[in-house]
Amino acid sequence: MKKIKHVPVMFNEVLNSIPKDCKILMDGTVWHGWHSKLILENFKNIKLICVDRDPNIIETAKQNLSEFKEKIQFVRESYWKLESILENKKVDYILLDLWVNMEHFKDAKRWFSIKHCWPLDMRFDTNQKITAEYILKNYTKDKFKDIFEKYWDFKWKLLDEIIRIIIKSRHKLKTTFDLTNSLKEWWIWEKKIAVIFQVIRIEVNQELEQLEMFLWKFQDYLNPWGRCGIITYHSIEDRLTKNRFKELDKNWLKNLTKKVIFPTLKEIEKNKPSRSAKFRLIEKI
Repeated sequence: MKKIKHVPVMFNEVLNSIPKDCKILMDGTVWHGWHSKLILENFKNIKLICVDRDPNIIETAKQNLSEFKEKIQFVRESYWKLESILENKKVDYILLDLWVNMEHFKDAKRWFSIKHCWPLDMRFDTNQKITAEYILKNYTKDKFKDIFEKYWDFKWKLLDEIIRIIIKSRHKLKTTFDLTNSLKEWWIWEKKIAVIFQVIRIEVNQELEQLEMFLWKFQDYLNPWGRCGIITYHSIEDRLTKNRFKELDKNWLKNLTKKVIFPTLKEIEKNKPSRSAKFRLIEKI
């Protein structure tokens, strides 16, 4: 398989946000390590804790960052579990890049894309039990309605119809194509199908819940003058981050991005997935 490179989003903005005297940084979503690599190349005295819950991603990051191995501690864990990741340590910077790695879409074996026929899995962490197939075959109408309304910012007129189709077809849903073909039979096409896949993926991996749990405790793991930078791509992720940073701005933290940072037009031209990115930064004082 052709090697897939995940291009780091807003890397200049991230580098400029890291304090010059930063000694220890946690990259909570290391992906293939491209943000971490740029950080290590620009900060000679820094040490990194590189975190990801996907074992395949961790192994790739280890290869890509092998020249810096003495400066990195790799941890296979979800970024919100700060107690087990950091134990009693505190850090000077925490970085989260909440985009899904391009490997998960371009490599069919990762089961995220609607363009390949593979099992309905969608897990980042293959140790967890809940898969996309389990959700599609077991959730009730009310539960489906709850996740579609919670994880997307608008209500579709077709929402009840989509749920009806899923429930009616669930006995035969084994692969991604089983789901897409069942929806297409009722004139639901790829743009909406992609959103349906996204909602199911978010539910499988509890992405918003994990962000919420992180936002309620990350400040306890920052050193004085330590910072946390979060890159979001989904409007709900950004709203959660913005609102929490606003609350913390009154409690010994300073919100450094009351006006959110967007990627430049030049970056968007070179890296189209960056177009929906938003970067927010907060500092412990």
